[in-house]
Amino acid sequence: MTIDTDVHVHDNSPMLKFDNICVHSQRPVIIKPNDSVIHNGVISKHDINNGAIDKSKEDALSTKYRSWLSKFKQSNSLKQIPSTQRKLLIKGVSGTLSQGQVTVLTGSSGSGKSLLLRVLSGLLPMSSGDVWVTNNHNTSSITTFDNATGMRDIDSLNMNYQSIHDTPPTQWRHQVALLAQHPQLLEGSVLDNLQMPYQLHAHQHLDFDINWHITQLAHLQRGAEFLQKDAYHLSGGEQQLVNTLRLLQLHPHVLLLDEPTAALDGDTSAQLVTLLIGWLRAATQRTVLWVTHDTQDIMPLADHHWHMHAGVLTQVP
Repeated sequence: MTIDTDVHVHDNSPMLKFDNICVHSQRPVIIKPNDSVIHNGVISKHDINNGAIDKSKEDALSTKYRSWLSKFKQSNSLKQIPSTQRKLLIKGVSGTLSQGQVTVLTGSSGSGKSLLLRVLSGLLPMSSGDVWVTNNHNTSSITTFDNATGMRDIDSLNMNYQSIHDTPPTQWRHQVALLAQHPQLLEGSVLDNLQMPYQLHAHQHLDFDINWHITQLAHLQRGAEFLQKDAYHLSGGEQQLVNTLRLLQLHPHVLLLDEPTAALDGDTSAQLVTLLIGWLRAATQRTVLWVTHDTQDIMPLADHHWHMHAGVLTQVP
């Protein structure tokens, strides 16, 4: 299967920008009790937990104190104390996703890649920082230049970005969409799943275009009868294709991909890549951030390569 080469000309204008994003863990860090010995007449937790109190010292204790000591031995030996400090998971990262381009994000498991995508899509709060996306209700000023000076109109540029902090979540997620690795389909047919988003208030103003889906399915070597298949009987790869079509039909402008091909066989993976790149090239005002471990097949498509390690984001030359 070949990728459509009928592409639009892009001027590489920024579609999404994020600056100095920090994310702390939502749960307090759990630590064991301090084992250091406390002097000046106070018995240390270390001594208590390890039975290091001799008989003469224990006999000298008051009855009330011995009662407390017995309870302390039973309940505190395995007690964990929540720390007031929270772990920093993403450490002041910044970046720009440009129009018509694929940015590939790599990194080991647990480095913060998926976490960053959830923050950018508005599904997870950030501790500090900001994210801006182009305001596509008035995009002409983004590419406006002063003919006399040849300089970009900065005021117009700034006016056409909206902050995630000032945008209703449903509106933000309509423009910035996250495609997860594991699809979640509902009971019913493929068609039922594709039509489901239009029942939500945020998308009721949109019209379902079955012809668009039939065209896309033809590119995926599937006929219109695929729409009537029961979602329960779909393979994992077919579920991901349906999940992707369900998202792309809503026309997002920024697409965040969290290893969508990781669990797919080679043929289905190639079909999904073709679908996603075809979507990117079909119109202006689109960009993709693609998290992947498959550097062999995905990296040749990349315009930029980012790498994440322990919450720190760097650009790979």
